Order: sequence, then structure tokens, then C-alpha cells
Amino acid sequence: MTIKNAQISYNDNGTPVAEAFGDVYFSDYNGLEETQYVFLLQNDMPGRFRLLQDDDDFTVLETGFGTGLNFLTCWQALDGLRHQQQRGPGRLHFISTEKYPLSRHDLQQALAQWPQLARFSQQLTEHYPDLTPGCHRLVFNTGEYQLILDLHFGDIEDVLPDMYCPETGLADAWFLDGFAPSKNPDMWTDKLYRQMVRLAKPGCTFATFTAAGAVRRGLQQAGFDVRKCPGFGRKRDMLAGRLNHKPAPDIFKPWYQRRAFQTQEIAVVGGGLAGANLCYALCHQGYRVSLYTERLAGDASGNPQGGFYPQLHTEGNISSHFMAQAFGYAQRLYRYLAKTDDFAHQFCGVLQLGFNPKEQARLEKLAARHHWPDSLIRPVSASEASDIAGLPITYPGLFIPKGGWINPQGLIQTLLKACGNKLQIHTEKRLNSVTRQKGQWYLQWQDCTGNQSECVVLATGAQSITNNLLSELPLRPVRGQVEAVPSQPPLDELKTVLCHKGYLTPALNGHHALGSTYVKNDLNTDYREEEKRQNLNTHYKALSECDWIQQLTGIQHGRASIRLSTPDHLPIMGAIADFNAQRQSYAELRKGHKDSRYPPPEDLPGLFVFCGLGSRGLCTAPILAEALACQLSGKPMPLDSRTLAALNPNRFLIRELIRQPG
Repeated sequence: MTIKNAQISYNDNGTPVAEAFGDVYFSDYNGLEETQYVFLLQNDMPGRFRLLQDDDDFTVLETGFGTGLNFLTCWQALDGLRHQQQRGPGRLHFISTEKYPLSRHDLQQALAQWPQLARFSQQLTEHYPDLTPGCHRLVFNTGEYQLILDLHFGDIEDVLPDMYCPETGLADAWFLDGFAPSKNPDMWTDKLYRQMVRLAKPGCTFATFTAAGAVRRGLQQAGFDVRKCPGFGRKRDMLAGRLNHKPAPDIFKPWYQRRAFQTQEIAVVGGGLAGANLCYALCHQGYRVSLYTERLAGDASGNPQGGFYPQLHTEGNISSHFMAQAFGYAQRLYRYLAKTDDFAHQFCGVLQLGFNPKEQARLEKLAARHHWPDSLIRPVSASEASDIAGLPITYPGLFIPKGGWINPQGLIQTLLKACGNKLQIHTEKRLNSVTRQKGQWYLQWQDCTGNQSECVVLATGAQSITNNLLSELPLRPVRGQVEAVPSQPPLDELKTVLCHKGYLTPALNGHHALGSTYVKNDLNTDYREEEKRQNLNTHYKALSECDWIQQLTGIQHGRASIRLSTPDHLPIMGAIADFNAQRQSYAELRKGHKDSRYPPPEDLPGLFVFCGLGSRGLCTAPILAEALACQLSGKPMPLDSRTLAALNPNRFLIRELIRQPG
């Protein structure tokens, strides 16, 4: 699905109007007061907020993000309570959907008429994501409380059924917004009302500006108790209500369920990008974390520079959409971290070059589909590429302006430092075995010491292939060697990351990173002269029309490391399956029985895995870590159900069982 911008105009009162629906985004009379009355007051949010404490969460689900006015008004209300020390939740989660999102420019213009919200709206527009399908998690750290906006771009008929819901429900309150039922009948359907019930917690409230009889009857039939209230301004009536009884939920593919694990302390094994991002996510959700690692920033995380950009495809498949979401979340997190504790990096953009006719055709096709917005990736001519790179480039290509390079070691140190006193780090700990003893997991180290923990996450990178508990996963180690090229004219003019069959970065500490080889199932990390020649020849051949590439000389050293990948090139994140038990539970999947026939999966209790990031760890580790932390805590997930299923550790087993002959 391609996301299209909303086309808006402004009426005589300066109120934005959606041309596709012929309806205003908020009341001509006073949009801010309308939101306060309809959505906050009728959901009794001020009163409910006052009963909550720092350890409490509150979740709002909304239909129709529009200008974000409802979100900003909710934020303003919570901020006021907190500053007046009248309490309120320590974490407000606001989840909204939008089929036709406003452009950043239109968003700024629409919100400019509310100067009293400027402190909040400026942060929203600063964080506003690229217009790509899926969930975009925006985190606003205030110091006193945490505010999270999950902004789902797509048709609500597709978004809500694919929204992951814990067994206890998701929403404390529904903001049933969107354009009037007479103007936007496709939204106001029985499907919507059933999804509202599915995603609601018991006791969840709702409010909506409309009093249309069809809406009232639909909500009642779905299970809500509905009351008619005086409307705002010239509107005579509106609707509000509560869900007092929540029916048993329909389960989407039960073998991919992600249940929370009740604990306050978690052991993370592995000090690379996966482990460090996970520690950060867990600590910011209140967990106490013990990190065990042989050394920080080992394997590929120890390379001086890593390219930071998403791997996008011509087709908008699950892998591409996940990469776009992951990249957006990562770059917002990294920019936030860089403001507080800078690490070596440059968000200098990434040029993907059409270095031969076949690659030019692929890049042109990717651009011609218009699936990805120009803010994420845009075509450039050879002349434009030269201006961006600072060196003569004779090939057209695609430019990713928000990409660049990052020093993984510095990033890891920054992530761990930001964990504060909730994190304890134990180095020189190489994992020997993991065994189950008396309801705990016993971690045996090579130095003959051991530790116990109720909950363990294995973020062990390439070392995962030696763990017998992960032996059923099709893990693929890949050796990669990167060269350190001394900076020299004219290479010292390079201003962006160049990608073709290899990559070349601007200089860090007088050296450019040039790589990388790709050798499957090779665990040796010795530096090899033959791979140095291979790296050089790759660049000489791909950039043969650029005179300056032949001047690359004086390579002095490099580094080889092992990455871990998977057959479908997607990471692995979630609970480790009890493979024998699941083989029995799902032995008849090939027969195509209804999902409801199957039980939830049996997993190894309290044992999780986070690995297989391949060469895209800088891009994918943050969102995966956030998702795993949310799974453990039972909080709203930043990824939809289909994406989570594609990442689940038991997906290979499920595919095997579905495909096996009858």
C-alpha cells in the first residue's frame, strides 16, 4: 500500500478542510475546546488521570489522527496535571490511525492557530515520520513522565485487525473521531465497532462527536453501553459510553502469540548492538537488567563505522515495510541520544549508485513505483550525486538523506550509559551453557562461574550457533572483512556514504571504512590479504568510471567479524519455542484447519532470543529491542501482528509443518 498525502484547503474561518471528504478537521467554533469537551471530558480523563501514579500506564486509541489536535490536547492535559502535582500516569500511550496523513508543512500550518499548544506541536512536527505504511512509534521523553505516540498510516480496515492486542486488552479510552458518518461512511462500520471491542480493556470508555443513530446502534450491538450527551457548540447531541463486558477474543494465528512475562529483573547475554539496545529499552520500561558479555561491542558491533540506512525493495513487502519502520524509529532514537551524549556519527546521507545497467534499471524501477516518499529515498542524477558526495560521480542513483554512518562502539556505550543505575554490566563472561534448574535459568560461564535468572534474553550474535537451545533455528554465520583506508586526496573530500556492491564511508579518525566481503559459514576472524584484494577489486570494478577510485592505495589494516543471518533475511526476536511440544500441537497445520482449533504455543518459560540481525543491526536493533521489551511487559507493541509473526522464532517450524506432505 502506498500512503498518499491528505489534500487540504482552508475555509473562511481558517479551519483546515479535507478535500476528499468535504469536511473540516475540527470545529469552526473552537477545535481545542471541542476536543477537551468531547474526548477528554466525556471519557472522564481528568478524573481518571488523578487516580493514577508514576507506575501506571494509560492507553488511548483514536480513529483519525488528522492534525494531531486530539493528541496534543491530551498531552497538554497530562502535562498540566503533572506540573500541578495532581499526578497522572507515568506513561501515556496514544495510538492513532490515519489513511491520508498531512504533510509536515500542512501539519505545521494547521496547528499554527493554537499557540497555547506550540510547546507540544513543535515536538510533534520535529518527530513527524516519513509517510510509509505501518506503525511509527514516536517517543517524547519529558523527564517526569513518558509519552508515546504510535501513528499507524494505512486504511483503518486493515490497521485495526492487524494491531496486536494482549489478552487483557489494549485501550483504556477510545477517541472515535474521523470525518462525519455522512461524509466518510467507509470508516463507520460494524467492523470498526467489533475491533473497538477486541482492542478494549474491560471498562474501556469511548466518546465521539456524532450522535448518528447508525453509530449508536452499531456500538450497542458490538457490546458498548451507550449514552447520549449534550453536544459541543451548535451540535445538539453526541455519544459516549463504556464496555462493561469484554467477550473472549478471536485469536489471530495462535502459534504466534506473544505473552507477557511477569518479572522485575532480566538477564541479557550479549554486549553488541542487540544487547545494548535491549538493555536501553528494558531499563526505560522500569526493569532491572544484568548484562553479561565477553566484551562490549564484539563481533560486527566492533567495526569502527557502520552504514546506517534501510534496505528497501521495489515491492512494498513485509521486509521492506519493516525496514522503513525500523529505520525511522532508529534515526529518531539516535538523534535524541546524540543530543545528550554524542557518539561518533554523521547523518550525511547514503548514495545507492546505479553502477551498471542492471542496477540502474533496478533503482529506476524502485523510484518509478513511488512507493517510498522522497523524504526517505529519492532519485538523483550523476551531477546531483557528485554534489552530494563531494567527488565526481558518473552514475545516477538513489539518495537516502537521513542515513549516514555510525560508530557502533560509541553508540553502545551511549545506550548503556543512558540505562543509569538500573543496569549492571558483567564483562569477561562467555556463555558455556544454559540449563533449567528449579524454575530458574542457570547460566554457566567459561570461567566456571554461574548465575541464575528467572528471565533470560540471548542476544548472543554469532555465538548463538553453539547454543543447543537454538539448534533448531536455521542460523547462518557470515564472515565479513572491512578495510581501513587512510584518508588521502581526493578521497578526503567524500561527504556521504557510497553504496554499490560494497560501501565506502567518509573518514573517521583519518580512515575510511571500505567493505565488505561476504563468506558464508566461515567463523575465522583473522585478517586476510586475499579478502583485502577482493574488497578493492569490488570498488575498482563498480566505480570504474570514477577516475579517483584507482588512486586508493596504502591500505594498512582492517577487521574481520562474524554476522548472523537467517534464510529469509529477517531477524529473530521473541520467546524460544519448546520445539518438541509445538511439533505435536501443530502437527496438522498442513490440513488447513481453522486457527481456533489450535492452542497457544508452548515456549521455554522465561527464555527469549534476539539475534540474526545480519548487516542491518544499526537499522533494526532499536525497534526490535523496543518490541521485545513491550512483549515482556505486556505494553502496546510498535509492530503489527503480521510483522511480529514474520520475526517470531518459531516461524521456520510453522512453515515446515504447513508445507510437509499429508
